[in-house]
Order: sequence, then C-alpha cells, then structure tokens
Amino acid sequence: MSVTSTTSDPKRPNSIVPYHPAIKTLDEIDPDLFGTFSLILSESGLIAKIKWATWLALIFAVVSITNEKASDQDPNNGRTSALTSLLFASSGLVINYMYLFMGIPGPLNKP
Repeated sequence: MSVTSTTSDPKRPNSIVPYHPAIKTLDEIDPDLFGTFSLILSESGLIAKIKWATWLALIFAVVSITNEKASDQDPNNGRTSALTSLLFASSGLVINYMYLFMGIPGPLNKP
C-alpha cells in the first residue's frame, strides 16, 4: 500500500523573505566603542607623548559621555566607563603639557 501526500511543501517558497542586515547610523553606534577608542588613543598619548592622540581621545571621551543612554549606566557606580575614558584623556593632556607650566625642559627644548 503506497501512501501519497496530497499536501504541498510546508516551506512555502513564495513567502520567504531574504535577510538584510540593519544599517546603523552614527547615532546608533554603541558609545562604548567611542570609549574604547578614547582609551586606546589616551594610552598611546601617555606612553609615546603624542599630543594629537590625547586631543582625539578627549573628543572621543566627550562623544562617549554625550551618547550614553540612561540604560547603559551602571546602577551602582554611574557612568564608570565613560568617566574612565575622560579621566585617561585629561591625564594624557596634563602629562603632555606639564613641561610648559612647570619649567621642565620639554622634548624639543633639550639643554
């Protein structure tokens, strides 16, 4: 006895919708990405005394703080990652420009 199915294919090929990944705009990028860039640039500015890297780190830190949502904040500690990136960027600027204010010979002013 042979059993034949009279039903059609259950996949219904005419109702298949192809996948298209969502395109994110600049406003939808995770603020932790900006904080990560800020930390990387501030570390390179602190270690290698690169002034433009610390200025970019400060800009990325400010963007990270301003783009942070209330849901991204840690309820116990507040804005820890954004403030950490701002702290590293500002400390990089202080270290890079300290010799101007304290009379220390700078990298270009060798005696």
